Order: sequence, then C-alpha cells, then structure tokens
Amino acid sequence: MEVTKDTLIGEVLFEYPEAQEVMLKYFGEEVACVFCPGQSFDTFGMIADLHGVSDETVSEMLIEMNQLVSKTQTPAL
Repeated sequence: MEVTKDTLIGEVLFEYPEAQEVMLKYFGEEVACVFCPGQSFDTFGMIADLHGVSDETVSEMLIEMNQLVSKTQTPAL
C-alpha cells in the first residue's frame, strides 16, 4: 500500500494502527481525526486542507508513513 494525500485515513489506521503515532506527530493532538468516525471517508489531503496543515508537513508525514507501511507489510506468498 502506498499512502498518498488521496488515501482514506481509516484505511491506513485499520491496516496499520501504529500509523496513528505518525499522524499525531505531524497533525498534532488538536486534529482528532485519529479518533473521529469521519476517518472512513476523509483523506489525508482533505484533513490537511481543513485544518490548515502545510503541504510540506503533509509530504513529510507521508514519507514517514510510507516507510512505516513498507517495514510492516508482509510479503505475499
């Protein structure tokens, strides 16, 4: 899975719960998307725009999140 600005937050958090820490690190505690039911239809880009998170911050978060996903993914047999 590649995480982009168009990826649903809930999809990532469901498959990779540890991504919550990365999201909180970049979006902050005040952006409660980690705990919000809207995560099932909100993307990282939508939330960044809504909460005024800079493109640079989102890019840094996506890099770290993709590194986490790459380390965590189990290779297909």
